[in-house]
Amino acid sequence: METVDLEQARAFLTAHLPNPPQELVLLGAGAWSRCYGYRVGNAEFAIRFGKHSEDFYKDRLAAAYSSEALPIPPIFEIGEALGGFFAISRRARGLPLEEVSPSEWRTLLPSLVAALEAMRTADITASSGVGSWGAEGRAPHASWASHLLSVCEETPDQRIYGWRRKLETGSPLGWRAFQWGLARLQEVADLAVPRALLHCDLLNRNALVEQGKLTAVFDWGCGRYGDPLYDLAWFEFWAPWHPNLDVPLLRAALEQRWQEAGCMPATLQPRLNACYLHIGLDHLAYNAYLGNWETLAATAAQMQALIEGKTGCL
Repeated sequence: METVDLEQARAFLTAHLPNPPQELVLLGAGAWSRCYGYRVGNAEFAIRFGKHSEDFYKDRLAAAYSSEALPIPPIFEIGEALGGFFAISRRARGLPLEEVSPSEWRTLLPSLVAALEAMRTADITASSGVGSWGAEGRAPHASWASHLLSVCEETPDQRIYGWRRKLETGSPLGWRAFQWGLARLQEVADLAVPRALLHCDLLNRNALVEQGKLTAVFDWGCGRYGDPLYDLAWFEFWAPWHPNLDVPLLRAALEQRWQEAGCMPATLQPRLNACYLHIGLDHLAYNAYLGNWETLAATAAQMQALIEGKTGCL
């Protein structure tokens, strides 16, 4: 399903819609889905094809949190197609967040801070649990610590099942880094944190920007309930991969907002460290599954650099 080509998408939409799609174009392809844009009359839509319907249902649930500060495109339809699943939503336009220039980044910051704060303050009382939530808004863990430490678990229902054996046998350096990171995570995982809405994947063409503002935040497949610092930690972890983004400026803007609101996070750095470690460990497993040893080594180095207070590396 991640390889649905243009003609397959066109044939499906032509058969599925009352009117044929116009201006069909590939918008992007990720690890788990492929997205096309099209027009019917004066209305613009996006359709994603993928093997995992739960990602699309999570997007539908996330749209309930949409606001001016946190624009989340509505999902109009979810169904089966081409041996997998599809989801149709409103098409948003803009440049992927991670591709903005340094000057555009500075202009964008108020909008990005507002979006992160909208996630932090979203009313999620109708949901339950901590960790990755499903289509009904329920997450499996009773605590943030339980979720963080589950990063070392491997079960047959995981999309990346088999990662542990690949990591152990394919990268001794990576396996040592995983053990090191897990030991450090066990030291800080029990910190008390508030429970908030998290996206956890904002730098992979999942947020669009136009005229200095976010126009869409989508693909909530990695969405979680947990520590609201996680999305800041995400930017800080991947900063060396995106030198055009002044991430320290983002952190300063968030801290100023928290100070003004009287809610500066307690134990800020240890909580961020827990997030760094989880991000690093999660992506050591992911890259081992893919056999991407170069990125795995860079991820291990960045995890250690952040925890030991060194300059991020690539």
